[in-house]
Amino acid sequence: STATAPCIEACPAHVNVPRYIDYIRDGRPEMAEGVLLKRYPLVGTCGRVCVRPCEAACARRFNEQPIAIRDLKRHAADELGVGSAELFDDAMLKHPAPGVDPNQRIAVIGAGPAGIVCAYHLLRLGRPVDVFEMEQEAGGMARWGIPSYRLPRAELAGETDIVKTLGGHYRYGEKLGRDFHLNDLLAQGYDAVFLGIGCARGQFLGLPDEDQNAQGYLRGLDFLLEVEHSQGTPEGPKPLEGDVVVIGCGNVAMDCCRTARRIVKPGCQVTVAYRRIEASAPADPEEIHAARAEGIRFEFLSAPKRILVENGRVVGIELVRMHQTEPDASGRRAVKPLPGSEFIIPCSYVIAAIGQKMDPTVFIPEDGIALTRWGTIETKENFTTTREGVFAGGDAATGPKTLILAMAQGEAAAKSIDQYLKTREPAFFPRTRLSQIIAKAKLVGACRPTRPLPIEARYTSKFLDPEARSANWEEVEGAMTIEEARQESQRCMRCMRLIAVTTRNPVVEHEPTAPNAATF
Repeated sequence: STATAPCIEACPAHVNVPRYIDYIRDGRPEMAEGVLLKRYPLVGTCGRVCVRPCEAACARRFNEQPIAIRDLKRHAADELGVGSAELFDDAMLKHPAPGVDPNQRIAVIGAGPAGIVCAYHLLRLGRPVDVFEMEQEAGGMARWGIPSYRLPRAELAGETDIVKTLGGHYRYGEKLGRDFHLNDLLAQGYDAVFLGIGCARGQFLGLPDEDQNAQGYLRGLDFLLEVEHSQGTPEGPKPLEGDVVVIGCGNVAMDCCRTARRIVKPGCQVTVAYRRIEASAPADPEEIHAARAEGIRFEFLSAPKRILVENGRVVGIELVRMHQTEPDASGRRAVKPLPGSEFIIPCSYVIAAIGQKMDPTVFIPEDGIALTRWGTIETKENFTTTREGVFAGGDAATGPKTLILAMAQGEAAAKSIDQYLKTREPAFFPRTRLSQIIAKAKLVGACRPTRPLPIEARYTSKFLDPEARSANWEEVEGAMTIEEARQESQRCMRCMRLIAVTTRNPVVEHEPTAPNAATF
C-alpha cells in the first residue's frame, strides 16, 4: 500500500511532492530539501532544468494552471545554499548499513546524473565507491551540455561535491575504452560496476551527399561541448561570424540556438527549423518562448533537404515545406513534403540537433556487454547487464531521455547493486511494480476538484530582460521570494490517495519468474 498523488506517480523518482510543498508553505525549506535529498543530491539542478512531468499531472490544471512545482523545488535549494551536506544524518556518514561489507568496492563509470545518484545512495549505505569521469569536473551532460545561463556552474559543483562529502572518490580524466576497459576494473578487485556513461555522441542529419567535414557543419552536442570548454579559457567562446540554422526542436536544439545567439556577431540571425508543428516539438514550451524572446526565428513544418557548401564551407541550407496528413488510427498526423516548396536560407553554420547516442567504441568484446538494436546497453528491469556484476542505467540504457529519469534509475540501480552484493540475487522493486499497477488501472488519473475552486494565478517566473541576455551568460531565470513560494505552495490541493494492492502470490524479495497477477 502507499499514499500517493498524480504528481508523485508522474515523477520518475516518485518524490513526495505534496510533502515538500507543505514544508515550504510552513516556512521550513530545510525540511523540504530533506524530502528531496532522500532521492537525489542534485536538488537545485533539478529545480532549474527538470522537464516537469509532475506539473503535467497536477490536478490543479483542471482549475486554472498546475502548481509551479519545479520552481518550489529550486526555492528550497536556494534558501539552503549550494550543496546542503549539513542536512545529512551524521550516523549515516560514518557507519555502514546492516548487512553491508565495507570491504566490497564499487566502480561507477560516468559522473553524470545517473552515476552521481547511484554513487550517492551506495555511499549512504556505507559502501566504498570510486567514480570514473573522463572530464575534469563532475556533472556529465548537466555540466557540459546545459548552458550556464540555465544552470550556474557553482550550483552544480556544490551538489556533485556531496559525493566527496560522503567519502566517495572522483577519478577525473579517466575514460572508459581509452584509459581502461571494463575487464580492467573487475580484475582490479571491484565487486560491482555501474555504467552511467550517457549518450554524448551527436548525430549528423544524414542528407544525401552531405559533407560532414564542411566548415560550419556541426553536431549539436559537439557545439555545446566546444562552447562550454572554451568558457574556462581567457579567450572565451569563439564568435560565430554569420547566420546560424539549427535543425531540430528538442531541448538540445533550444540550448544550441540560445547559445549561438550569445556568440554570433551583431546583426547575425539564428533560425530553428523543425519538420513538424510547434505543438509537436519535444522541447519545453518555456524554452521555445525564451528563444523567441531572445530574437531567434522559427521555421516550423520545414525539413532539411540539402546543405549548400562552397569551397569546403557551409553557405546555406535548402529546406522543403511540409504539410500534415490526416490522423491515422492512433490519432497521430504524419508530415509529408509539399512538392515544389523548396527554399534556401543562406547561412554560415548548420547545427544538427536531432538526437544523440551512446558511443559503442568504449566496449571491447571481452567486456561481455551486449547492446540493443538502438545502440544502448542491454539491461533487465533490475539494471543488470549481460556481464555478471555489471549494471547500467540512465541514457546509456534508455537512450537520451531526461535528467530526472536518469537520477531515478541511478537510485534504483544502487539498490540493485546493494542487493546483489548481499545475496547475489536480483533485486525486486515493489514501489515500481505498484506504480505500474496504479498506471494500468488509472487509479489516480481522474483526480479532479470535486467542486469549483477560486481561481488562483500561478506564480510567474522572473527573467532577465531579453536585451541583456545576449551579452552575458548570467542565469536568465530568477528565484522565488519567500512570500512568492508561500503563496504558490498554498495553491496545492494535496490530492493524496491511499492505495492498497493485493497480489495472488506473496511479494518476494526478488523478481519472480512470472509476474504477480494483481487484483484491485
